Amino acid sequence: MNMNEEQIADFLNCQMEIWSFSRLLLENYRGSEPLQARLTRKLSEYEGVCDSDSDSTARKVRNWLKDVNRPGSREELFRICFALELDEDRADAVLCSTAESGIHYRNPKELVYAFCLRKGYDYPRTQELLHRLGQEESTQKDQDRRKVLRRTSGLEPKQCTTISVRDEFRSVTSEEELALFLESHGNSMGVHHNTAYSKFLLMLNHLADGGAEADYSGVPAERRYRIGEVTEEYLRMGVPYDRKNRNYTRLQKEIKRYWPSPKSIQEMVSRKIDVNRKTLLLLYLATEGMDMDVPEESYTEEHCRRINLMLSQCGMALLDPHNPFDFLILQSLRLEREEESMSWRMERFLWKVFRNEKAAYITAAEKGGGQYG
Repeated sequence: MNMNEEQIADFLNCQMEIWSFSRLLLENYRGSEPLQARLTRKLSEYEGVCDSDSDSTARKVRNWLKDVNRPGSREELFRICFALELDEDRADAVLCSTAESGIHYRNPKELVYAFCLRKGYDYPRTQELLHRLGQEESTQKDQDRRKVLRRTSGLEPKQCTTISVRDEFRSVTSEEELALFLESHGNSMGVHHNTAYSKFLLMLNHLADGGAEADYSGVPAERRYRIGEVTEEYLRMGVPYDRKNRNYTRLQKEIKRYWPSPKSIQEMVSRKIDVNRKTLLLLYLATEGMDMDVPEESYTEEHCRRINLMLSQCGMALLDPHNPFDFLILQSLRLEREEESMSWRMERFLWKVFRNEKAAYITAAEKGGGQYG
């Protein structure tokens, strides 16, 4: 589909059908009980809500199904998946579409959730299993894992990737096998995606032009400053900063969701938060796929292949042309003028999408007519 930025913006605003959260749940739910009634009843049970407090749960569910807002955490999304009796694959699809990554198979708690979804367990039984296996929420465990992550900078042997663990996990069929699996893979478990973190650091350092320091545990002030500069220069692309979404269209909200900021990038570097899919894709554009030569005759196809390989290795959803952000990524991969970078094309598309906003966009004139390089 060969379109200019005006045509792309019109297509996204007028023709592309964006799946809402409510439709995503409706498409994946297989039960006979009405969706709203099912969610309200089951979530009230999970949360131990008495009749006098059930209005708050009902209101929350109504807001989700009216697409006023979305669940605020992965834990809430998992509760929804259990409430709707989704299987492992459909739960993974819901997480991929709403939380930037699917089930994280190197996170011990999510691994247990995946097993229980596969076996058809309910949420309370899943919590009992988590307790028996010693995998409940633990601040101290999380802090210990973060210390290990900071020492290793996210670099890991190939056999410890999320994908390899997931593939081996497919053969687990019983609670006893699950316990043995968690014990034997204890050293490779973690709350964040190490493969994504390694690729994130590689591309971020490429943009910073200084190479990577091996130890990010302290993240010195000058490094934080450089991270902020790199984020502003290469990753913001004129997307508005404000967090209030009331005046934005559904398309604009969908694109803004999880957009990186200097603060979030710094938190990804120090491993306070996980590296998200949107950030990896923007870094790929900004680095031009790390400036590797790609034949003109297969330019777009080769970059799509490389991006999907990266996403697959990180346990993230592949490019989806029906997703508005992914659609813009695909349009940015088209080979047009030799002097125009992928990220500059992306920024032009975004300017059209947000052209009615009062954000301070960076124009070509303000850039001195240049590109991102």
